[in-house]
Amino acid sequence: MQKPSLGFDYIRKFNNGYRDTGTFALQYRVAYNAKIRPRFESQIYNLYYKHKLPGFDAWIGSNKPASGLTSYLDNHAALLPDMAMRVFTFDRDWGIGAERETRHWSFKASATNGAGMRIYNKEGNYLLAGRVGYGNLNQDSYTLGVSGVHGKVLEAMGYNLGHLNSGADEYILHAQNYIGLDGAGRWRNLELKADLLKGEFFDQPALGIFGRAGLFLLPEDRLGLELQIMHSRHAIFENTDYSAGLAFRLNPDLTFRALYNYHAQDESQRVIGQIYYNKPFTF
Repeated sequence: MQKPSLGFDYIRKFNNGYRDTGTFALQYRVAYNAKIRPRFESQIYNLYYKHKLPGFDAWIGSNKPASGLTSYLDNHAALLPDMAMRVFTFDRDWGIGAERETRHWSFKASATNGAGMRIYNKEGNYLLAGRVGYGNLNQDSYTLGVSGVHGKVLEAMGYNLGHLNSGADEYILHAQNYIGLDGAGRWRNLELKADLLKGEFFDQPALGIFGRAGLFLLPEDRLGLELQIMHSRHAIFENTDYSAGLAFRLNPDLTFRALYNYHAQDESQRVIGQIYYNKPFTF
């Protein structure tokens, strides 16, 4: 999902003179993709409108499905992967959703396309997801959640779809059903995140285990050090990755990131670097 790119992020709030009534969000980029021709690919990341209704918020467009840790994890420009990289869920998917938050509880539900960031409709693909959470990570410094997912989905990672039907120019649908437990907490400058997913994928047992520990230093968390383990088993695939990430925000506009990843099954290693420049404009 992380490719050299140039784009913009636009957010607009709506109000009726007394309070906010809705939010429109659009994040677009042109990414360099060495696997296709032409090499440059037009991509929409966020594109949704969220409206405040009595008792809950409703959204429509490309947004986060209501499944586990990924439903509230900020992956914007992050290099460390999560379970969306293991086809257990999608970082973004097209559809509709609803959310409600109380002082201690949160409720989310979504019905989406089941194809990731691209709109692709093969007969019958869909994804239904829901999460009930206790605690607000920003206010209480912790959250715990239970999720459920049911659907028939396409293998997708960002804009890329996989698993073509042999001899046919169409992608295979995968039945997906699982339940999940997730949690995140922060104490001073230490942060922990975890996700446990268990169920079926493509009519085979599936298991996902994710854990991340972070240490944040300097004022405003400008320096972040994170360690992570991610293990997954779905269909015939088993993957275990150990990762370490470093992020340094030089100023409000410029951030440097680096990632080291070790894949246990084939003993491969990789190092990735990122220069991220994000300049706000108002008009």
